[in-house]
Amino acid sequence: MFASPTGDPDPSTWPITTIALDGRIDLSTLEPRSDWHELRRYSYGATFALDDLDDPVAVLHLFACGAAVCEGIDHYSPALKQAIETSTARCFLGGTEETYTLIVDPERAEVSARVGWDRVVIPERRNELVSAVALLLAQSAALERYELAADSIIDRTLALSRELAQHGRLPRSTKSLVERVGSVFADRLELARSFFLVDRPEATWENPRVAQLYDELFANLELRQRHDAILHKLAAAEHVTQTAIDLWHGRRSNALEWAIVILIVIEIGFALAGLHA
Repeated sequence: MFASPTGDPDPSTWPITTIALDGRIDLSTLEPRSDWHELRRYSYGATFALDDLDDPVAVLHLFACGAAVCEGIDHYSPALKQAIETSTARCFLGGTEETYTLIVDPERAEVSARVGWDRVVIPERRNELVSAVALLLAQSAALERYELAADSIIDRTLALSRELAQHGRLPRSTKSLVERVGSVFADRLELARSFFLVDRPEATWENPRVAQLYDELFANLELRQRHDAILHKLAAAEHVTQTAIDLWHGRRSNALEWAIVILIVIEIGFALAGLHA
């Protein structure tokens, strides 16, 4: 729990911490611990109250896109990490943990919520408002996973391009190239399936205050720009790799054509030799 300026716990201010997992969570096979009490379940996630933590406001959100968001903590303890990994059959990605501060300010009841660089001010602690914050923080963390994957694909594609430029030749096998194209396709399809960048969650349709908070935090986290940047990187890698595959097939076709020509010449040679015999 965060403290007030006097040093006493401040019930109107609390941390909310997100972290990415190494892949999507299959909610149908999710196995929560017995001391996790399910509060809500929806198509893209589930929310649990954690009795195993000392903080009474500890609430864990697990999202299908592959991220965990926990209210009431400013870091994930090794025990909590292990419990989440066991329940989701996924591993945490190092370096993706990030903490925001949620602040309840009743004076903002008549005005919009306020979103800052590392904090969100809301007029009241309502499930709809906090859930909107949790969802967007989860998407931000999960996007980091795709950003790392896209950077890795770009690095490998750049190495392929440099090899082609320096040596004027391609690898003898296209297996790794085809696998790379498959990885690009899979990431692009998962991005399209996992993120609410076009259609907002249902709660935003019914409550204008939730919609306003969602839009402000969405912009603050730069989710649209980051999503588009990932797609641009994947499209560039796909184009370069597909071009390399086309060149490889072209080379194989040329070799096959020359082999046919050589066989025809040999056959003609045998035929002429037979006439002179």
